Amino acid sequence: MRVQRVVTNETCNQNCWYCNARRPAERPEFVARGAVQERIAAALTDGTREIVLTGGEPTLRRDLVDLVRRAASGGVHVVLETNAALVTAARAEALAAAGLTLARVQLTGWGETADEMTRDPGGFARAIEGIRALAGAGIAVEVTVPIVRRNLDAVAALPREIAAAHLPVAALIIVIPTHAPDVSECAPLDAVATAVVAVADAARRAGLAVRLDPATFVPPCIFAQPERITHLYALNRGHGTRAEFARIDACATCLVNDRCPGMPEAARAARPLPPLQPILDHRIRRRMTVVSTIAEQIEREFVGRDELRNSAYGAVAEYTVRINFQCNQSCEFCFVSTHLPPPAEAAVRSAIEQAGREHAVLVLSGGEPTLNPRLLEYVQLAKQRGVRAVELQTNATKVADRRLAQPLADAGLDQAMISLHGSTAALSDTVTGAPGTFEATVRGIDEFVAAGVRVRLNFVFCQANRSDFPRFVEYVAGRWPRAAIVFSFVGSHTDVVPRTTSLIPRFSDIMPSLLRGLARARAAGLEVCGFDSMCGMPLCLVPPDERGDFSPLAVTADGGKGEFVKGDACARCAEGYRCYGVRRGYAELYGTGELRALGAGDDASAVAP
Repeated sequence: MRVQRVVTNETCNQNCWYCNARRPAERPEFVARGAVQERIAAALTDGTREIVLTGGEPTLRRDLVDLVRRAASGGVHVVLETNAALVTAARAEALAAAGLTLARVQLTGWGETADEMTRDPGGFARAIEGIRALAGAGIAVEVTVPIVRRNLDAVAALPREIAAAHLPVAALIIVIPTHAPDVSECAPLDAVATAVVAVADAARRAGLAVRLDPATFVPPCIFAQPERITHLYALNRGHGTRAEFARIDACATCLVNDRCPGMPEAARAARPLPPLQPILDHRIRRRMTVVSTIAEQIEREFVGRDELRNSAYGAVAEYTVRINFQCNQSCEFCFVSTHLPPPAEAAVRSAIEQAGREHAVLVLSGGEPTLNPRLLEYVQLAKQRGVRAVELQTNATKVADRRLAQPLADAGLDQAMISLHGSTAALSDTVTGAPGTFEATVRGIDEFVAAGVRVRLNFVFCQANRSDFPRFVEYVAGRWPRAAIVFSFVGSHTDVVPRTTSLIPRFSDIMPSLLRGLARARAAGLEVCGFDSMCGMPLCLVPPDERGDFSPLAVTADGGKGEFVKGDACARCAEGYRCYGVRRGYAELYGTGELRALGAGDDASAVAP
């Protein structure tokens, strides 16, 4: 997305220690209304999709509403960067009416810490009221969090405080200043890395999206464990060159050196560099990059349309809408680009309305959709627009804490498909990469069951849990005897998922565990479904007793979206018309020798356990 920044003025009602944008007085020729209008007109060039009005402090201008209106008249997304201390409810309503859709509000800390940083007594309290006023007017709010020497020990508390105050914040944007009137105000990179990880971890626990501000870039190699912060980056080759950055020796072997500009020269000159960890793992590279622009990648990924082939609703369309991408777990087999910012609210609403026009089944997904504060609104909108049913795909970790289950049920949620990948906390938390979340998921499932929402538990077979399925079935039967279990097999259809034997087992390797678990499920009266989905398994490998639920409908011409291949046996199979085959990534690892040709009426008894 092409972003144009327009500076509206250069004075500010606050005086942050590290700020190098604030001037003691305005330059009349620069701040004149006509001059700013000309800068906005120049910014509205072909290809511009976002204009950021910034300062100084733009809300010092009496004509700010008019400036927003002029920017919005070009049909672009308009963002305001502000400290929000001067924003009242009336002014927020006027800005919203003029076309402002997003405000980025700076918080340097919480409470007195913030006032000490801004040298504006009472400014923090006014900023909080400004944030509420902006959100109340329908303007999305992101909070920018600068990390500098004075607040290194305080920034990690911000996500917790924001969540505790129920502040309507869509995301945290971490800003890393490397220039200041006094360069000692800027923090050393090793301390920055520690603070960023602390903020990211705290945001994950609080359920807040977080990302790095691309305008104040720091390279991923400064982090001791780059895999912990991949979701903060969204790099493409357009990031590879920028002023005041330089390549260093460590860049030579780094896998992101074509999309990372290197080290900030100011930080390199000011002090010794921390120990660096060049990106040498392709999975880490994939998880911090985007194919083209962020906006284009969001557009590609946030809506998926499929045909339900085996459904209680008949042959109907199914819309999967990713209402956000961030997640508070980190499953290695996840194929979602969790480093992307959320799609625009208007785009989400449009996708839901289209699903309603087709009377489709709507799946609200993510990332983790319960991290989106508008989830209830989206369920209500879907029901108002006439969707056939609403399913929520979730890990349920925030459901109990936020008392979400009953409100979602009241809004019209029909069922929840909840990810649970092990029968014990130790195993589940290993698979999800998020210690402590197993117990939270279990509490969330309890809440959904109590609220009367139909529950399906999604167990994804991978190497780590391939022997656990019988124990998993017993655990589900004992705690949630009315739940269904969805069989899923780890996919390998995007380059975000590692195509390795350490993650992806053979179908034949999981078969003993699968058969024992299915026998226990049948004995307990539990439904097990999902074999015929794209995350299921080839029909010839489905256990004979389960083939009755495999869809009789043919896979459409574009079924599988080019992700699947078939083996030699498939050409002779009488049932191949209704089977996807195996994913290309699986065939690359193991070939197609496990597949068998089925004859008409074949009961698949040739499948070896």
